[in-house]
Amino acid sequence: MSSWSCPHDLNGICQLVQGAACDPGMRGCVLHGKVRFASEDKNQPRKPVKHAQPAAPAKSPSKRRLPF
Repeated sequence: MSSWSCPHDLNGICQLVQGAACDPGMRGCVLHGKVRFASEDKNQPRKPVKHAQPAAPAKSPSKRRLPF
């Protein structure tokens, strides 16, 4: 067995399939149809799934500098 890290994965988001969550072997992935995974469910054809956007952090009130 060997380990592999995708160069197109950026914080869990695929850079080849824009906006998709990184799932090695999905349609559009560089591994699609080229490798065989140990898990049988990973060997089935899969469509890309849109990456869930994290909730936007609440904006804190701006800190104004006082003139004195």
